[in-house]
Amino acid sequence: MPEGAAPDEDPRARIARLEQELSRLLQGRDLAADGDERSDGHHHPAEAATDAEYREKLLRDRLQLTQQLERLRAAQAALEQGTYGVCVDCGESISPGRLRAVPDAVRCVPCQRVAARRR
Repeated sequence: MPEGAAPDEDPRARIARLEQELSRLLQGRDLAADGDERSDGHHHPAEAATDAEYREKLLRDRLQLTQQLERLRAAQAALEQGTYGVCVDCGESISPGRLRAVPDAVRCVPCQRVAARRR
């Protein structure tokens, strides 16, 4: 269970809290505000490669956080529509334990296993 989550926390409150946490993390990874970039062109090529690798990692991290935030927003919309906790594949209920562990889950465990094998 994620840090700070109460076992019986309301799904709406939990998803809203997680959205806020992700938004804060994304603000902390604002690449445009990154002042560490070297622009003098006088550093060693190995340093340039390290800088590029670091920047690529930041971009990957930012993409993952953005995708997770989008999934949480979709879960929030599903709550509003009354479809939260219903598997998109089989239509059965997603177990409360799975939703506590993965609040943005859209599939029950058996359907998720099948979907993961298709990738």
